[in-house]
Amino acid sequence: MTTLLLSPEIKLIKDRWRLTLSPSAGGRVTSLSSSHAGQAIDWIVPMLEQNRQHGFPATAWPKAGIYPLLPFSNRIRNGRFCWEGLQLSLPLHPGERHAMHGFAHTAKWDLLDCDDNSAEIMYSHAPGDHGWPWSFQVRQKIVLDAGALSMRLDISNLDNGSLPPMPLGAGFHPYFPRRFAQHVAFDAQQLWHADAEHVATGVGEIPARHDYRSARAIASDDELTHYYGGWKGRASIGDNLGNRIVISASPLLSHLILHAPAARDYFCIEPATHVADAVNLAHAGFSSTGLQRLPCGHTLSCDIRLDFLEVTAVPESP
Repeated sequence: MTTLLLSPEIKLIKDRWRLTLSPSAGGRVTSLSSSHAGQAIDWIVPMLEQNRQHGFPATAWPKAGIYPLLPFSNRIRNGRFCWEGLQLSLPLHPGERHAMHGFAHTAKWDLLDCDDNSAEIMYSHAPGDHGWPWSFQVRQKIVLDAGALSMRLDISNLDNGSLPPMPLGAGFHPYFPRRFAQHVAFDAQQLWHADAEHVATGVGEIPARHDYRSARAIASDDELTHYYGGWKGRASIGDNLGNRIVISASPLLSHLILHAPAARDYFCIEPATHVADAVNLAHAGFSSTGLQRLPCGHTLSCDIRLDFLEVTAVPESP
């Protein structure tokens, strides 16, 4: 099994904000913190020191940081799908019966450019690797501002035209500290049904118990994996001290995955272009899956922004 090593990590700094990034370990953000009176606040679950020292298996990654979801988000049932005359079979995730989360985050990215508070990295996919016959390239731009993080993906189909347009999904997979699950709010139009293996099977209305239009808490013993469609591109999470994170996304990221395993120190809100197993659902005739189609020579772009609002930074009411 391939081991991903974090070193050398890139350090971005803006005022009292600090971010570390590992191109070699799947193009991941590995930590994001701010300092206050000599103390650090982690806004993303940081990589453990043992992972910084020794790395981690590419398909058994730590539940930390932020990584890109490419060329698909979440699961593809049994790792198989039909696409415009092609019958494709992808490697299954260890311990699962399905392909999972794409493969760009299990590979080495190259550093293209870097300054004090921004970096640009690139992943190049050779046709046939991981069972994916298309040649494509991804540029990821990370910009750290005082109190904000912006991340952008530009995905280009470099195929020579011998294949049909590439099916594509993209997204971002952040791990937030569980304390921010005290106040969770977002607006969406649909909730996709899923089976016991977390593969989507159909779509329906959002029941009241899974509706987050008004902020609500996710309890520490809650076990949630939900797929929302028609997401409005904005979500807010917060702790009981007044610290808050606002997640904004470009319109292409119209799906949101809410994942909160029971009794763990993290939860995830993942903006993505499509629902789990979108390529098979679309083939079965479902609409609004969010699956993208990228012709040869074309580029698809999507981005997110995280704004970090601290109780100490909130102005007093007049």
